[in-house]
Amino acid sequence: MKINEDNIVKVAKALSDKTRFKILKEITNKKGFTCGDCEEIAELSQPTVSHHLKILFDANLLNSEKDGRFVLISINKKTLSDFCDTISELTSND
Repeated sequence: MKINEDNIVKVAKALSDKTRFKILKEITNKKGFTCGDCEEIAELSQPTVSHHLKILFDANLLNSEKDGRFVLISINKKTLSDFCDTISELTSND
């Protein structure tokens, strides 16, 4: 499935930052990631990590689920897969 051009740009911008890419990569490798875990991985302050997470959520790259007093973060595999498929289509039109 193709995603529209605006969403492609949003995802690409979200992934273009080293910190956001690092956070996304770490979340992919683990289950039940929290905001506190992201702070440890990124080695940044809570407000800065929240900013990066907001951008990833706005690009629809992350899902969240309330678990008691914690919010668990996971990858939105559908968005990531659609993004990869769309980019792949661009390179296959030779």
